[in-house]
Amino acid sequence: MKVLKLVGLLLTTIIFSEEKQTPTFTYAGGWPVNPRIDDIEDPGFDLPCPGPTGCECLSDSDCYNQNCRAHPKGNYCVPKVGEVIPRFEAIDQFGESVDLYDFAHQGKMTLIELSAAWCSPCNDIASWLTSNDLKIRENPWWKDRYLPVRDLIENGEVQLVNIIFEGKEQKTTATIDDIVEWYKKYPDPHVPILVDEYRTMHSWVKPTG
Repeated sequence: MKVLKLVGLLLTTIIFSEEKQTPTFTYAGGWPVNPRIDDIEDPGFDLPCPGPTGCECLSDSDCYNQNCRAHPKGNYCVPKVGEVIPRFEAIDQFGESVDLYDFAHQGKMTLIELSAAWCSPCNDIASWLTSNDLKIRENPWWKDRYLPVRDLIENGEVQLVNIIFEGKEQKTTATIDDIVEWYKKYPDPHVPILVDEYRTMHSWVKPTG
């Protein structure tokens, strides 16, 4: 899976603020809380098709964001640069419901990874981030210019959020048990792991690899 390509796409779509605010930690995982969370205009996930992101399309003109792209299962309107991610709440590795919008207005960029427990490159990324395992370099898509990303996450300059949508078997929707097991395997204290148990985020992004 070309996970970093996906991450790069999402990096341009996740909402973030240039304002730095003092975070108030209330989550068990120590994740930040956004005191201005309700000021964000939520575009919503469940908008009627055609037009919104995630809907089928034939050309750019069928999409509100003018971004119709080919997908293994058809053509879909997919996120583009500057688009606001809808409000997404999911259970994390500590069993708490986490609001993705809490990571906004923290004075840093938020990087979102969509992954699957069965995905070998996803495991390689987690192992690299957790223990600096350089097996990740064996992947054909890897470039050494990605190496500074780990330090940025470790130093708190960039916030990574891992959203897992499939379990240990392909085409099986991820469960809370899957993300708990993932955290035991890759106990990175900097990274919240959220379960996309209804494939809400996956359906909106329509990742291809």
